[in-house]
Amino acid sequence: MADEAPPSPLASLITQARDGAVSVRMEPEQFAKIEYECNAFKEVIRDIQKDVQQVARIGTWGFGDQSGSKLTSAPTMANRFRAKSMGHPGGDDFNTVLDEHFRAVEDIRQLHATIRDRFLAQDAEWSARFNAEIARLNQFPDRNGQPGVTGPIPGDNK
Repeated sequence: MADEAPPSPLASLITQARDGAVSVRMEPEQFAKIEYECNAFKEVIRDIQKDVQQVARIGTWGFGDQSGSKLTSAPTMANRFRAKSMGHPGGDDFNTVLDEHFRAVEDIRQLHATIRDRFLAQDAEWSARFNAEIARLNQFPDRNGQPGVTGPIPGDNK
């Protein structure tokens, strides 16, 4: 698999949104939540990728895959686990699939951000509501207890 990412399936829609050819009716708070949740999801994907990369680096799994073991299939299984976590031929591995998910979430975020930016440039009240909601959302701690754009929104049942 090539290192270069394929073109976004949303690229033409993002261009249309940038040109003002896409119409959406949403409240500024909804745009803020989309931004917040997309960023949170991307962070989760990167955290999972770190775990997957650690799996790929495990030298000995401890189920008979060590040198001199009588379980002849164990080293093959361990190698398959490593390959499936990262680096499987043809991109059929967790890390590659997670990269594809990351790009999809980023495309969704970028599409909404493009539309949102048009609203921000045209409506001061709308802009103020969006900025207030982003500030409110960023007050909540992330999974590591740090303030920022991650995790569920406390009290949000939508």
